[in-house]
Amino acid sequence: MAADGAATALDYLDRHNTVSLATVGRDGPWAATVFYVHIRFAMYFLSEPQTLHVQNILTNPTIAATINEDYKDWRQIKGIQMSARCAEVTSKRETARALAAYVEKYPFVAQFLSPGQLLTGMRVAGRALNVHLYRIDPIRLLYLDNERGFSNRQEIPLEGLR
Repeated sequence: MAADGAATALDYLDRHNTVSLATVGRDGPWAATVFYVHIRFAMYFLSEPQTLHVQNILTNPTIAATINEDYKDWRQIKGIQMSARCAEVTSKRETARALAAYVEKYPFVAQFLSPGQLLTGMRVAGRALNVHLYRIDPIRLLYLDNERGFSNRQEIPLEGLR
């Protein structure tokens, strides 16, 4: 189950683009949806440091996250649920690797990047960008599949799969 469950969860991550983050900060809980790319189970997203979700992550790096689609019938629901830790990526090597994967998945993002680096100060829609890269490391990850039964969740063992 562990190997095929992990493969199913990775396939689900491959086929989706956005993750909804639940964060908690000084002003309480907040949710935000961001584009992501993943390398194994590590997930990466781009965001500006002044956003409320990033400010909350700086206060409390423990988050919850979900990846799912919108269904009209609860029996069809599938998705990923997780608790995780999130932090800004500071390693140049990891940044280059994650940004290469990000541009491969979202080619339009290349206009905001120089080779392997984030651009800052670039103006988009009349304002300067200040984009940073963040990494989500799942602590606990569940794959939900209601087609197998109501609230059917398979926990994916993450040891050795990161």
